[in-house]
Amino acid sequence: MKSWLKKLQILIIVSTLGFTSACAQLPRNSEIAAGPNLEAGLETDYLYYSPAGPPEDATQEDILLGFINAGTGPQNNYEIARTYLTESLKTEWNPGEEVLIQDGTPVITLLDDNSASVLVRISARINERGEYQALPLGTTRLVEVNFDNSSGAWRISSAPNLTMVIRPVFDVIFQAYSIYFFDKQRKHLVPDVRWFPLRASTSTRLVSALLDGPSAWLENAVESAIPNGTRLTLNSVTVTDGIANVDLSARALSATATAKQLIQSQIRETLLQLDSVFSVRVTIERAGIDQVPSTLTGTESRLTRPMALANGSLVDFDGVNEVEIGNSRNLIEKIGAVNFATNAAKKTVVFTSSDGIYLSRLDRVTELPLRLVSGTGFLPPVVDVNGFIWIVPADAARMIMVFNAQGQRINFSENWLAGVNRLSLSVSSEGSRIVAVTGDRFASRVRVAAVIRTSGGAPESLGTPISPIRTSTAFMATWVDSTQIGVLDSPNSLFVQPWITVIGGDSRSLQTLSSGLEMVSSGQAASVYVLDDFGTLFQYRGTNWTRLRENIDAFHFPGN
Repeated sequence: MKSWLKKLQILIIVSTLGFTSACAQLPRNSEIAAGPNLEAGLETDYLYYSPAGPPEDATQEDILLGFINAGTGPQNNYEIARTYLTESLKTEWNPGEEVLIQDGTPVITLLDDNSASVLVRISARINERGEYQALPLGTTRLVEVNFDNSSGAWRISSAPNLTMVIRPVFDVIFQAYSIYFFDKQRKHLVPDVRWFPLRASTSTRLVSALLDGPSAWLENAVESAIPNGTRLTLNSVTVTDGIANVDLSARALSATATAKQLIQSQIRETLLQLDSVFSVRVTIERAGIDQVPSTLTGTESRLTRPMALANGSLVDFDGVNEVEIGNSRNLIEKIGAVNFATNAAKKTVVFTSSDGIYLSRLDRVTELPLRLVSGTGFLPPVVDVNGFIWIVPADAARMIMVFNAQGQRINFSENWLAGVNRLSLSVSSEGSRIVAVTGDRFASRVRVAAVIRTSGGAPESLGTPISPIRTSTAFMATWVDSTQIGVLDSPNSLFVQPWITVIGGDSRSLQTLSSGLEMVSSGQAASVYVLDDFGTLFQYRGTNWTRLRENIDAFHFPGN
């Protein structure tokens, strides 16, 4: 009876200096090249590590380690990695189906039935649509391969459709991109983040992902102007002299003239993220369509100044100058306001007071404010881009309420926000997504979900949520820009940890603070503020928090 196991377990030491593959040390005869400078903004198939092909008289171990290492080189559709495969597997293997991001030290076991397994701990995975999924700590995957030497040399005869990379390698060869859809009113573009290797074929991957539609969690809140079933006619997007040429199949002919303009906007905004693309030409079955300039409302920045409630009045605030807004002092005194929210036009304003929440107009401060609800225990109110007012009780036993701009309550289903305590809620600038923190400060969850709206733009329910960050002690989250949220975390009582998290990507920590009440942003990641528990306002500049002002009761950007 054959021994089924050679008892060969290779513990691979991971280091960013001497190791560039997902789960194996580099073969001794392989050289590793320096990674590209991503700031150079080039997209090419020759800007990666350069793994070597199989050496002569390679052992099974050499083949497996070399194959894993070759996952660092996606050029020419992983041409080098395919040299480690049998002829039949070369054409069948699909490395783009899944990418595993390694976390920890993997174990390789070689068996004497010409097979091997790799047990690897992973922190995240990318699926074939480019969607990033952060995984719980301790998640493992068992990867199995088989070997064959019928050609006179060992090669891999079966392997799963995936590649594995350590985090430093992933950060070099992959990049986050947004593919763009519309909100249900087709007024705003909504980004859906995907991850692809930075290479010459990225333009094709981006348009193909756009044609395949939005991520599942987002699909009920957005739509595409591109008719279902539309495909690229040549299965590729060509980029020549900075011009991306996109030819769609005949299915796109069913779109109206207006929709064809929107199709151009979707594709243009998606492809202009590539540094090699300066303009985009969209055709249908090689026939041109009228080119139109983009007139859609952007979601990346807001040109308005932040507003603060300080010294009994509302002020426009830029860190240096403060200008009182209208005759807000009299209105605040009349209500006894302690917090506020306003729309982007700075006209509709909602105040929180000790006896309820009030709706008023900053351009008509002499009018009697309308009390929307009585009582206390509410989160700061929110006025979304369509003018709807969100009033969120902290207590799980109370219902979330939504009002229109005239102060009339509308029907709204809380879905997963029903029956849970709420610590924070923020609506994205285009109104299609929310981020909420639920639970308590010792056991909380940060979740992002689609806002499902009626044809008139009224919010009516929420989609199935996703969890974009691994923390159980967050107490506040807000939208930083169209693809990122800011999170305040309190892992202990000694400090507050701010995070910036990409929806569909990674998180990065900012310098800690001794306390924090809320985080706000202008819509740009470079402009992030935190108001602490003592009314002191800080702005993140470079790598540090700068103190701007004291004695602030509340601080918000219009429309946030």
